[in-house]
Amino acid sequence: MIPNRSKLRDAIVLALALAATSIAPRASAQDAASSAQSATDLDTVTVTGTRIQSQTVTASSPVAEIDREEFKVTGTTRVEDLVNQMPQLTPYFDSFSNNGATGYPTASLRGLGNNRTLTLINGQRSQAGGTDGGVDLSQVPSGLIKRVDILTGGASAVYGADAVAGVVNFVLDDEFEGFQVNLGYSAFQHDNDSQYLQGLMDKRGFGYPTGNSGLDGKSRNIDLIWGSSLADGQGHASAWLTWRRNDPLFQGERDYSSCALNASGTACGGSATAARPNFFVFDAADTLAASGFGAHLNPNGSWAAGTDDVYNFAPINYYQRPEDRLNAGASLKLEVNEHFRPFIDLMFTHRTSSTQIAESGTFFAQDLSLPCSDPLLGTMCGDLGLDASGPLTINVGKRNVEGGPRFWDTKSNSYRVVAGAEGAIDGSWTYNVSGIFGRTDRTAIGINDFLSDRVEAALLGCPPGSFPGCSLYNVWKPNGVTKQAADQLAGVSTDVTETSLTGVSGYVSGDLGVALPWAGGDTVSLVSGAEWRREELHYRADSNSEAGNFAGSGGTSPPISGQTEVKELFAEAAVPILKDAGIVDRFNLDLGYRYSDYDRSGSASTYKVGFGGDFLDHYKIRGGYNRAIRAPVIVELFSPQSLGLFSGADECAGTSPTLSLAECQRTGVTAAQYGKIPDTPAGQYNQYTGGDPDLTPEEADTYTLGFVASPVRGLDVAVDYFDIRIDNRIDSVGAQNILNGCATSGVSILCDRIHRNPASGDLWLGSTGYIENQRANIGNQQVRGIDLNASYRWEMFGGRALVSLVGTRELAFKVEPLPGVDSFNYDCTGLITIACQNPKWRHIANIRYSRDAWSVNLRWRYYGSLAYRDELTGEKSTTDKLLARNDGIDAYNWFDLSGTFQFGSMAEWTVGVNNLFDKAPPMVGNTLADNANAPQGYDQAGRYFFTSVNLKF
Repeated sequence: MIPNRSKLRDAIVLALALAATSIAPRASAQDAASSAQSATDLDTVTVTGTRIQSQTVTASSPVAEIDREEFKVTGTTRVEDLVNQMPQLTPYFDSFSNNGATGYPTASLRGLGNNRTLTLINGQRSQAGGTDGGVDLSQVPSGLIKRVDILTGGASAVYGADAVAGVVNFVLDDEFEGFQVNLGYSAFQHDNDSQYLQGLMDKRGFGYPTGNSGLDGKSRNIDLIWGSSLADGQGHASAWLTWRRNDPLFQGERDYSSCALNASGTACGGSATAARPNFFVFDAADTLAASGFGAHLNPNGSWAAGTDDVYNFAPINYYQRPEDRLNAGASLKLEVNEHFRPFIDLMFTHRTSSTQIAESGTFFAQDLSLPCSDPLLGTMCGDLGLDASGPLTINVGKRNVEGGPRFWDTKSNSYRVVAGAEGAIDGSWTYNVSGIFGRTDRTAIGINDFLSDRVEAALLGCPPGSFPGCSLYNVWKPNGVTKQAADQLAGVSTDVTETSLTGVSGYVSGDLGVALPWAGGDTVSLVSGAEWRREELHYRADSNSEAGNFAGSGGTSPPISGQTEVKELFAEAAVPILKDAGIVDRFNLDLGYRYSDYDRSGSASTYKVGFGGDFLDHYKIRGGYNRAIRAPVIVELFSPQSLGLFSGADECAGTSPTLSLAECQRTGVTAAQYGKIPDTPAGQYNQYTGGDPDLTPEEADTYTLGFVASPVRGLDVAVDYFDIRIDNRIDSVGAQNILNGCATSGVSILCDRIHRNPASGDLWLGSTGYIENQRANIGNQQVRGIDLNASYRWEMFGGRALVSLVGTRELAFKVEPLPGVDSFNYDCTGLITIACQNPKWRHIANIRYSRDAWSVNLRWRYYGSLAYRDELTGEKSTTDKLLARNDGIDAYNWFDLSGTFQFGSMAEWTVGVNNLFDKAPPMVGNTLADNANAPQGYDQAGRYFFTSVNLKF
């Protein structure tokens, strides 16, 4: 064993470990050095000098903690479902994202993105889950979680460049003793009684569910955990196997998601690519301009102006995606002697997930050039009065209802190995050396999307040179398309993503034996070390995907291949300044520095200065400054530029544009096009995106200031202010921002990025209309707010009661897309717009009572109101009539109730219901909806019933 050291020296080492998990990965679990003891038993807890016993108030940086109990009483079997509910994080729930989903869950602190949030497992890094660079949270087995630490505010000097917003650290239980089996079951239920949505669907003749849905979207899970001491207590081994499956839930299984609302939210919208095809027809005289250039076939085969059928693509879409997860792992550590304690952690995850969206189609992507005399057109020119002096340009919108929905099946395998050793060097110095290797392989196979290069040939009746087996895709006659003709156009897509992380780190920590005169003999402690990391990303797709040859996939998918490498030196010191000086019990400084040498962007320095002071045994102040230099990640550097889609609104489109002629002319609209531009009912437009290998690092400054109080026994309160500013930000301006900003300001750097279809002026037909929205070092961003953590414990009626609250008040979420153009700056705080969804206040509160063999827990989740106002002007927005009516979305409250019952020493039963009162999400128009007709962050599917049985032997 390591020789005894002073309590103060142990306290400093623990404080450093809590503040610098990546520097001291094993100590970050807080219990690794003394696993048999709880945090309240450790001598090192005296670092705070108070009775406050949680990490929230002993760490020098603001830390919120989710303990094991929270996962149990909320029925959480997907770790992201609980973690991303925390008010410090963006409420992103991957399982309820479908079209455009990354396919795996991630964490994003303060809304700054997962590339600025460092996600750790037992204090160690993990490889990216895919091309966006975020860590796949499905690697983390919920049944093994001991706690989750959410360290907010900058921590780059301690953890590395990607901890600009903070750190989410999943601490697993590596000291488990015995054998445990946990069986769980959960399901959703909703009373379909939305009179508003049902009324809209009645007007359109759409079907929808009514009454009690019954139990659906079901999930099952099994957790097997084993652990045992080894070698007479000198070692420990554990292993686990967890399995989870959830069934799909379709949008058509809820009345409020059974049709896609239009932009105003006043009617069921949909797509003009419909079961009965629509056509956009352009002749030399712009004959159909008054009807938006639309045309359709009547049942008798004659032609009429205007669009006819708008396809309701909602019901067939997944609401909750189906998924299977299998997690397996093992942990082994051994104390050979006080100088050598080796350890190894192994993790494996196999995950399958599916995405299903509405059928493919022709999507108006082909500019067909046909003369009026072509027999395919029949009586079109005569019926519509078209100018027959030249060829017509025709775009066809036909939905592949004959062939079935588009479907992607994604399989991923993740491997992660962490191995190393730690031990004593002498009486006051220790070391830790570790290596990590992680790899994720993801393969997605898609079916039923149309191949664009076949569509045009089939529409034209298979002219010479068409693909083998071509037959007419007969959209020119009512009900003319056969399943055989549709199936010949569908292809199979495949894309493969491989990510890996390789790293080695080592450090020493100890007591310098130097003390300041006023520190009461408390000496300076130091951690110093080095780290090397290499991250790789390789993405490749089939030739059709690479060329953008799938009609419904939004653009090309060129290969991505690259790696980044960094070498780092780091040091951190805990410097006692005062001790027992009047009301000051103790005052310390935390200093940190990290030198990083990136192979792509050169060298950079990050540093921090923090402080913590204890007063009158029950109070503490803390704060600090952190300077970060975040280097671009692989996807930001090497993602090829390609055409894709964005959700938004073109206020210059339609027969009655919202913007004036002068404003629209700034965006490239001609006077002749104004009032004649066809608009998409689906709210999707083209954008050109991609990375830039010449990106330079962005800079960030983070300030925190807070206090902690425990004025009476059992009451802990922590209040922390944070301020994060990012300069030279690596990001894209945003296609909608570019469009709106150009219209209002006329700034050339924005307007030059807008390329309208020369013929029609639109931004969605074919590929000639689009907005350039590539990544660049552009703009600044600032996020400010206040975190509140409070808890009170007391004894009552022979049992124990606990009340706790975790909340965040956002003070500012400012975005400066173009420095120097003040008219384009905006603040998202309290707003819902296309660019923003930022409530001023969010919180989670718990009331828990335990007595003898049972406990009951009531949880209150609060999501603040959102005003519907233009982020640039502050004026009330009017496009979404649903929101304009009430000036936004009212505050939302959800209540969750659960109970746990212990049967002897071996069995425990938990049962509960979340969203107790079956609150449906708020309805918004399609430009503001993230999934179905609702914004992200709200409970989507109604009540959530759950139960589990835990058996321990």
